[in-house]
Amino acid sequence: MTSRKRNEFLDHGLSDEEEDAGYNSEEQEESRGARSIKRRRVEQDSDNDSQDFDDEDEEALDKTSAIDDEDDNDTLEPATTSTKEKTVKPLTQKQLLKAQKAAKKTGVIYISRIPPFMKPATLKHYLSPYGEIGRVFLTPEDPVAQKQRVRNGGNKKKSFTDGWVEFINKKDAKDAAETLNGNIIGGKKGNFYHDDMWNMKYLTGFKWSHLTEQIANENAERAARLRAEVARTRRENKSFVEDIERSKMLEGMRAKKAAQADRAGVAAEPASAGAVRELKRDFKQNEVKSKKIKDSSKSAQSEDVQKVLSKIF
Repeated sequence: MTSRKRNEFLDHGLSDEEEDAGYNSEEQEESRGARSIKRRRVEQDSDNDSQDFDDEDEEALDKTSAIDDEDDNDTLEPATTSTKEKTVKPLTQKQLLKAQKAAKKTGVIYISRIPPFMKPATLKHYLSPYGEIGRVFLTPEDPVAQKQRVRNGGNKKKSFTDGWVEFINKKDAKDAAETLNGNIIGGKKGNFYHDDMWNMKYLTGFKWSHLTEQIANENAERAARLRAEVARTRRENKSFVEDIERSKMLEGMRAKKAAQADRAGVAAEPASAGAVRELKRDFKQNEVKSKKIKDSSKSAQSEDVQKVLSKIF
């Protein structure tokens, strides 16, 4: 057997649909369960095909009996090809209490900067020595920035900006954050992430449920803003259309009045009954006095004052 040169778990990639929503470890675990069931079915089919019969008489008897059985089954009940769907059982009170107790012991750390092009499996590989890891959520980079980088000849790999990692034990999360924060990733010198620095913080009292609630609230706020914007745009468009229709109606009324006046031989007067009058508004403006006029009035007043004072004294 040839040894594997690459680690398949570190080469795990994300699909296009998961790119916008980010990496979520819960969805990845659900997809693995479906694959194992499919492998079991393929193995069973291959084992059945490998069984051969040496005696030709036995083959003939088996074929005839199989045909008879099929005829009987067709007459009695129709063939069902639908697969059995898994029924999800609700959690019991004991299981619910156990899950809540386990959730209280967990701790979450926030990584403000994910090293460029680091995959979720690689992140788990670096953090798993410090404790058992539960769930991981990474925020993907802006698709516009990624397209711009690829257009300029840059790396085509997926990249993430920040993320949250859940540890099963909160003490392990605290120790990991205190130990790794501000230090380089290290490892072999040829490692791609050797000189990258960890930027992480332990979130005191923060649980994974708070993160899901925050994401749901942000999505609800975004949807509410979008609905308000759509409603405002719709109102503006409606008022604009109403103004245009009103102006067309007024123009039609004026044209109709003018045509009737022309047929009657009388000039259409805007002040006539039923006609739309256009008001002419006049605004009273205050006169602006220049500085020269002010200076001349002051000089004339000063001369009069001097004459009066000269008569008194």
